[in-house]
Amino acid sequence: MPDDPRPRSRFENVVNALEVPFQDYSDATGHFGAGSREIGEAAGAVALGYNLTLVKPGAHSNPFHFHHAEEEAFYILEGHGILRQGDETGEDERIEIRAGDVVAFPAGTGIAHQFVNESDAPLVYLAISTKERLDVAEYPDSDKVNVRSTRLIVRRTPRLDYLDGEV
Repeated sequence: MPDDPRPRSRFENVVNALEVPFQDYSDATGHFGAGSREIGEAAGAVALGYNLTLVKPGAHSNPFHFHHAEEEAFYILEGHGILRQGDETGEDERIEIRAGDVVAFPAGTGIAHQFVNESDAPLVYLAISTKERLDVAEYPDSDKVNVRSTRLIVRRTPRLDYLDGEV
């Protein structure tokens, strides 16, 4: 990429998204096929996280999940795909999404979500979230809970009694 002749801010809070390295976090099977440019971090953001995410054709963005403390929003920039979402009823819905759509997931709603790209072109969106260090995320498909502040990921079952293991 040619050098950008524009002067840079002394505050280092202006970045060109296309100059931020792309981080691929696809799995070996290709089921999860996505990656992102961590533009918020590159611009020095502290309380908000934002990135440009690309979901490869035929792939899922990430595991089906929801957050207890972190709020997320998505703005679809390019392509089209499916938003899979659901709650504790176990009934998922699949909604077609395309460029220009905005999707919000306030914290604590229990609405699990995942993007699926069933097209033959990339699905690109801007992901924005609060950066909650004390967040807990749940993954209904795999019955996992992720306590992010401790980096502890456990299965929800079998459930333990409150006094289990206590003397």
